[in-house]
Amino acid sequence: MKFDSSAQDTAADFCEDALKSYYRGKGSFVKVLPWVGDDRKHITEIYTKLQLILGKDRVKKLASYDDILQLETEEGDLILIAVLTGLAGRGKTTLFNKIAYDWAICFSQVLQKYKLVFLLKMHALEQSSDLVDAVFDQLLAKDVRIERGALDMFIKNSPGSVLVLLDGFDELMTTSLCESSFGSILEILSGKVLRGCTVLVSTRPSHLDRLVSEELVQEPFTHVRVMGFSRDDVTEYVTNFFTSEPDKAKGLLEKIESSHLLSSLSESPMLVLLMCVLWREDCTLPETMSRLYRNGFSYIFQRKGLDSQDEVAKVVIEIGKVALHGLLSPDQSLSFKESDFEPSVLELALKAGILTRQTDRKGLQTHNCIQFIHKTFQEFSAAAYLQSLLKADPKKFQKILNKIMSKGASRFEYLLRFCCGDNEACTYEILKVFQVRCQKKLAFKLKIGQLALHCFFEGQSKRLPPEEFIHSFITDEIRIHERDRDCLNSVIYFVKCVAEQTKGSGNKYLANVHTLHIHHCKWTWFIEELAVTMCAMTNLHAVDFKDNADTGKLLRHLPNLVPHLNLSGNNLGGTAALWCMHLKQLKSLTKLNLRNCSLNGQDIKQIAESLGDLPNLVELNLSVNNLGGTAALWCMQLKQLKSLTKLDLGNCSWNGHDIKQIAESLGNLPNLGELALSGDNLGGTAALWCMQLKQLKSLTKLDLRYCSLNGQDIKHVAESLSDLPNLVELNLSVNNLGGTAALWCMQLKQLKSLTKLDLGHCSLNGQDIKHVAESFGDLPNLGELNLSGQKLGGTAALWCMHLKQLKSLTKLEMHFCSLNGQDIKHVAESLGDLPNLGELNLSDSNLGGTAALWCMEVKQLLHLQRLDLMDCDLTEEDKNHIDESLSDLKKNGLDINLGHKFH
Repeated sequence: MKFDSSAQDTAADFCEDALKSYYRGKGSFVKVLPWVGDDRKHITEIYTKLQLILGKDRVKKLASYDDILQLETEEGDLILIAVLTGLAGRGKTTLFNKIAYDWAICFSQVLQKYKLVFLLKMHALEQSSDLVDAVFDQLLAKDVRIERGALDMFIKNSPGSVLVLLDGFDELMTTSLCESSFGSILEILSGKVLRGCTVLVSTRPSHLDRLVSEELVQEPFTHVRVMGFSRDDVTEYVTNFFTSEPDKAKGLLEKIESSHLLSSLSESPMLVLLMCVLWREDCTLPETMSRLYRNGFSYIFQRKGLDSQDEVAKVVIEIGKVALHGLLSPDQSLSFKESDFEPSVLELALKAGILTRQTDRKGLQTHNCIQFIHKTFQEFSAAAYLQSLLKADPKKFQKILNKIMSKGASRFEYLLRFCCGDNEACTYEILKVFQVRCQKKLAFKLKIGQLALHCFFEGQSKRLPPEEFIHSFITDEIRIHERDRDCLNSVIYFVKCVAEQTKGSGNKYLANVHTLHIHHCKWTWFIEELAVTMCAMTNLHAVDFKDNADTGKLLRHLPNLVPHLNLSGNNLGGTAALWCMHLKQLKSLTKLNLRNCSLNGQDIKQIAESLGDLPNLVELNLSVNNLGGTAALWCMQLKQLKSLTKLDLGNCSWNGHDIKQIAESLGNLPNLGELALSGDNLGGTAALWCMQLKQLKSLTKLDLRYCSLNGQDIKHVAESLSDLPNLVELNLSVNNLGGTAALWCMQLKQLKSLTKLDLGHCSLNGQDIKHVAESFGDLPNLGELNLSGQKLGGTAALWCMHLKQLKSLTKLEMHFCSLNGQDIKHVAESLGDLPNLGELNLSDSNLGGTAALWCMEVKQLLHLQRLDLMDCDLTEEDKNHIDESLSDLKKNGLDINLGHKFH
């Protein structure tokens, strides 16, 4: 039949009224968690704004669903099809319900351009389903007085007035799609009909490839990821749940924040509610995930009057059999048919709410789709079934376990953890398989190793894992870096069990640990627990605790035989009184690093007093602590450190008077060989303190880089250092000395023992380099010279001849000096007379197209072993010249670095 425009408009008007009435009424109530008494709430009460991210890889966040409907192609046309993907429980269905409701109440201006909005559940559709038939089946009353044909014609004639919301493509009844069998709904997605119609279709990520294909959705379309709750959304939800108990809300939010796993789970609104319910009782959540979910299952069943634990266990195991089959299927099936379950078990699980059933009409028939309320509940049930198999059929258990591991343990993290939950036998068997299949990946720092420890933690077993498993983790060097609370829980449980269970055998595992690295672990409880277990590490040689929380508490438990202790990066300011006395007990301590610990002058005083009783302390690092103006408080205590050979006091905001007092105190240390005072603004102050340096007769290395020293300062310093017979290394780099070399280079001539001098990045010019090279010809032992970072382009003719006098030179650094090809030619000619030169660094020079100028001169450097020409803009032709000219040197072992371009 043909219907005129009036009949079409009448049908559309009636349909619009019927849909809006339905969406405002019955359709506005959304089924929420089954265990909440009234399991339906109005959409406005439970809807929370979701995170909508545009594109698969893009990170653009959309402000609201309105943005989806307004996106355009590059040509300015609206993109009419949008695919929304998201995991179960992320809010896709609720979002579609909210769009339909907002249209019905005229809330969104963007939605008002649509005359008709159809929200259809795809689990009640087949590939042959027709749009109008589905609307009549799912949305309109049986006795509605709307002419089907007239409505169909309106939709075809006015597709731009229609918005179709297809919820759950992954639940489509048809599993094998055949394009010739498509009805109008799938033809809309493929663009064969109703091309002006707007369509939003949701699916789980696992079915995206099936949806976006040659048969169905093609470009242009919009891909939006539905990410569930953001951190702010969780905060809002929990705060609202505990409106009258703000302290409880704060406590739960801190607990969620402390755990990467709980934070991840809280993206699901369903699981946030479960946490709220459990926290409400006694402000605690179980430490293991298995117990958290077991409590959740128990609570869900109890709410529905199913109190028998035996009955609950039976139900979980029975549905777990189906759950496991789904997880192990190629596509990890998350939807099931009623016939997959034993009827009585299905009804109990549905009554409790562990499973959900959605029923919709399809003509005279109904279709039911069974799902777990969240994938993790499916995994918990599957684990319960797997646990039962270990007793009932051990061979089948092993077969399934091997299948899981062959597919990749990480894909089944929760299943494996739940399977270990409070079950010693399962835990032991699973850890054995980890040892066999993942032996090289069992380490604290690797994800698979961490998963294995999670499994051991979930088991809460007092029985130790297999011996080979323990040896994989407890090695001579242990590293634990940047772990969240979940990971540290598992780590410390494992280490404590090993310590406690092997006391009688002298801690045969932990006694093998020589070095312990703990970095960026911000949990006080972990540090305290670890300190106790360290007593079992009787052969500990070095302890490295960088940037952790409350490290001071750990110091009170350190084994007395630790020789190397690194505490850098910890906030210990103002706390030394609490722990420095314990340092006295560490009689074997030889190295102590307190770099960047926020220490103050009083802290240093107490520390230095305690260290005075340590006969073996040879290295002390106090750098990067703000100690300016405090030296008078504590420098006298340094006199007691008679064994000290190396002291780093760099970047401490010293002034000239501080350095004077420090140098005076250090004069009494007979063995002090290395002193670092770098990184402080000491410009113009050297006259105050340089004379005190004369007393440091044992000094072999002095670091004064980056101290803002001027030429006059260097002159004073050099004059003082000339009396030090053992000084072999001097670092004066990154001081602005341009144009001043004539003031101080003659004084440096007196440092006859010098073997290494660093003048890098001192703004020296060509004339400065000439003075330097002339003077250093009298240094008989100078082997390494760093002149890098100066602007010397075009100046080599001034100074290169003087390089000939540096007969002992083995290494010359001149990178980043803007040298050109002619400069390199001059330099190479001069260096040809140096019999010991083994390393030459000319990187970051402007040498493109110049190799022909200087290759033959470089060829004369017969003893050269390393030539660095990285980032010199060399061409292929340059490379050919280098390869040809230096081939003999390469045969003799010359290593040439031409940079990544020629690798």
